[in-house]
Amino acid sequence: MDYKIVSKQNFADRFKRLDIRCPDIAGKVRPGQFVKVCPAAGEASIPLIVFEIDPLRGIIAVIVQEADPAAQKLGAMPINQSICSVLGPLGTPIRIEKKGVVVCIATGIGIARILPVARALKQAGNKVIGIIGARTRRELLLEAQMRIASNKIFVATDDGSREYRGLATDLLKRVMGEEKVRGVYAVGSVDMMETVCGLTEALNVETQVILDVPMVDCMGLCGSCRVKVGGRTVLACVEGPAFNGHDVDFAELRIRVNAFKEKDRWGNLKSSFNPRENDLRILTKFPLDIQRS
Repeated sequence: MDYKIVSKQNFADRFKRLDIRCPDIAGKVRPGQFVKVCPAAGEASIPLIVFEIDPLRGIIAVIVQEADPAAQKLGAMPINQSICSVLGPLGTPIRIEKKGVVVCIATGIGIARILPVARALKQAGNKVIGIIGARTRRELLLEAQMRIASNKIFVATDDGSREYRGLATDLLKRVMGEEKVRGVYAVGSVDMMETVCGLTEALNVETQVILDVPMVDCMGLCGSCRVKVGGRTVLACVEGPAFNGHDVDFAELRIRVNAFKEKDRWGNLKSSFNPRENDLRILTKFPLDIQRS
């Protein structure tokens, strides 16, 4: 299959939208599912949420955050260039039902992950209230799309440059005091999702959270995406990435997510052999803030 980039859009620094022709996936993917994209042979694969589809043309749209070498390579690829492979759809779709009033709340790049859910809920006949948040107005990359996907939308920024100054969770508290909310769908930081679940659990409102946990093979083999839900360990790439938020162990999730952030300290340093190597020739790197001797 020739997976080709047919369109490309720069949202902001290090954020790009790529439209990829994959007819075998476009007709099957459902809200909440993702794909595993390998930009070129020998490169690492990247798990990306499918946030828009065009089944008739066989096209899926993904948002690429250029945070590591593989994502940077994918983001730099020009229109009409072929991608090595696209595997999917992966993960378990979110169950879409007509509930009444539902809230889709997301912050930052999480807006891309909540968009297909909001669209599907609206299409199912729900009144969708969108709540999105960012540090500044410039970070509201997908505000226009969220307005289309929702019946009503509230926007919060830390600096007050857009509508409401404060946290998206503050707006959720206000909405839940004004509306009879039947369901909440949340994507964002661990702290944000934990706060959302605390608010909804007190009112017995069903809540789904879409987790952004580290994934490697994306097929349940490596275990890097394991999280504890309802007292048992599950694999987000297979059984998720969406779960009942009231069952998620956020303390353990926070540890798992933060553990993988250490890789950012290593930058793009080339690997080198330890001068005190033994016959096994151990491969080592040095963090950026540690002076080489």
